[in-house]
Amino acid sequence: MRKVIVQQFVSLDGVVQGPGTPDEDREGGFEGGGWTAKHAGSLLSDTFFTWTADEDALLLGRKTYDIFYAYWPTTGDHPINKRLEAMDKYVASRSVKSADWVNTTMIDGDVASAVKELKDGTGGPIWVSGSGNLTHTLMRNGLVDEYRLLFFPVVVGSGKRLFVDGAIPADFDLASSRTVGDVIVATYERRD
Repeated sequence: MRKVIVQQFVSLDGVVQGPGTPDEDREGGFEGGGWTAKHAGSLLSDTFFTWTADEDALLLGRKTYDIFYAYWPTTGDHPINKRLEAMDKYVASRSVKSADWVNTTMIDGDVASAVKELKDGTGGPIWVSGSGNLTHTLMRNGLVDEYRLLFFPVVVGSGKRLFVDGAIPADFDLASSRTVGDVIVATYERRD
């Protein structure tokens, strides 16, 4: 069975909304975007690339897909772009029915059932990056096997949180942890 791995940038107060740029995700009037900027760097890119080395598929919500597709294909021969181009990509969306990025399949309707089918299929791990609403759906259905969390030394004060009510309780073990600058990088694996 394939694993679902959720990777998130998380503030000290648990916010995952809009980490990259001020305009990334203004849903709900959120004005705190771009909170990773002071702390991100090449070491985080190296972490990102290392984490994607074994994944066969990328699962994204539509908003995160839009961000990835607007940026990564423009980077040409960048190693992360090459890796993403080669992966099968799945996008959960209620509004968009097609995607232009190579190897992309749209998922509409019952996302949890579609992800269960992907997990039951053959191949390596399925990587979820960002995609807060999708991540919450996966949590509510007990579909997350591993968390790869990057904790940034920032209190954002408001915004969408990683953990919300309704997640199925589960136990995880700390598989690894380290610091990259002032960011804590932790991997938690679900107990069987």
